[in-house]
Amino acid sequence: MNDSPKKRILVLPFLDEQTSRSANVLDQARKSVVAILTQTGQFLVVSNDDFPQGVERFKNQQNYNLEAIAKIAANLGVAAVVEGVIQEVKVKRLSDQVGVFRKVKAQVDGAIRMRVVATKTGREVLNDVRTAQVVSETTKVGEYQTSDRFLEEDPFLIHQVIEKALRGSVSQISLALEKLSWEGRIALVKGERIYLNAGRLSGLQVGDILKVMEEGEEVFDPETGALIGRVPGRMKGTVEIVSYFGKDGAIGIVHSGSGFQENDRVELY
Repeated sequence: MNDSPKKRILVLPFLDEQTSRSANVLDQARKSVVAILTQTGQFLVVSNDDFPQGVERFKNQQNYNLEAIAKIAANLGVAAVVEGVIQEVKVKRLSDQVGVFRKVKAQVDGAIRMRVVATKTGREVLNDVRTAQVVSETTKVGEYQTSDRFLEEDPFLIHQVIEKALRGSVSQISLALEKLSWEGRIALVKGERIYLNAGRLSGLQVGDILKVMEEGEEVFDPETGALIGRVPGRMKGTVEIVSYFGKDGAIGIVHSGSGFQENDRVELY
């Protein structure tokens, strides 16, 4: 069993290379990703509503500006940002019963691309394309349809093929994020109490000791100007977790050191 705190990740709304597909398809695709990642027990998926500037402003038709999103997400204690793109969903009907309520058997082919950027470095740690094929049944109500197009909007069939395609990608996401260290942030300092942006849901335990670090300086490649990473900041001291608050916050007291401020990073000791 992994007793380390869960890494916070931001799963962006899915994109689609075919603009005529409905928003329901994209919503189902993201739900499948969130469900699979959550089932691993390694991650805590942050709501897109918690992103302070709205993720839609960082989107064009084909992709997101993951580097810009990652920079903002880092201040939320997010370890990585995940982008998913549906490249293809094709459905071929294999059999169709007669009646108002009927079972439809279909072959579904799908292809998705997953990109993951680590917030600490702003670098892409995964760019993976996965394909899958499933044969499954869904229930349809109403008149018989001559075209298979309506099946491409069926949420059950979409979930089946995307989940199969994602299984391989999620294992790669897990491997990529294993290399990233967990960190949180100080949200508020009030007297002797220090309020953190991670708590019970993130896997912190009462009695845990966390290091408090200053924000390190960003280092850029002198030739390309690309961000290489952030050097570790000075260690200010340690905090001991004594209780929880809110949806996923923790309250700590000073264990050693001083001068703790809002937005200081906290790491496992």
